[in-house]
Amino acid sequence: MSKYLVICFIVFLNIVTLAQKEKHVWKPLVINENQKVWYDQTQLDTINTAKFEIWLLELHRPHLELEGVAKNIMRTKSLFLISLEEYRYSLKEVVYYNPANNQVKSFQYGIDDYDEDIKYAFPITQNSIQQKLIDELLRIRKLRATYNQEN
Repeated sequence: MSKYLVICFIVFLNIVTLAQKEKHVWKPLVINENQKVWYDQTQLDTINTAKFEIWLLELHRPHLELEGVAKNIMRTKSLFLISLEEYRYSLKEVVYYNPANNQVKSFQYGIDDYDEDIKYAFPITQNSIQQKLIDELLRIRKLRATYNQEN
């Protein structure tokens, strides 16, 4: 009986651990010689408010070297907080990975505690990654509206 309980407990722990890991479905946003950026499609597909969070993944070629942070950074995963009303954004979290896909450093910026008038620190500029993400969001919304009208 005790072996059965131990096995059940181990299975339970594995399920809980797997459930807590982030699951991203990465879709290309910008892929060219100079830049490779993906967004989390599961997040973008569910956005229905003017203020939202979204993960972006960027591949660095050549690898980044950030003094005081890490060397040989191949990927950066960044969580952006975006306001369509103010047309501004902030960086909420960033995670750096080496070529072996191991996390080497991460930062959380704690902007949830900021007042709304200063929470979105940076303007969204033309041709920026954030602008391209918003264009993709609008494209998805338009497709969804067309589909809903047809059905």
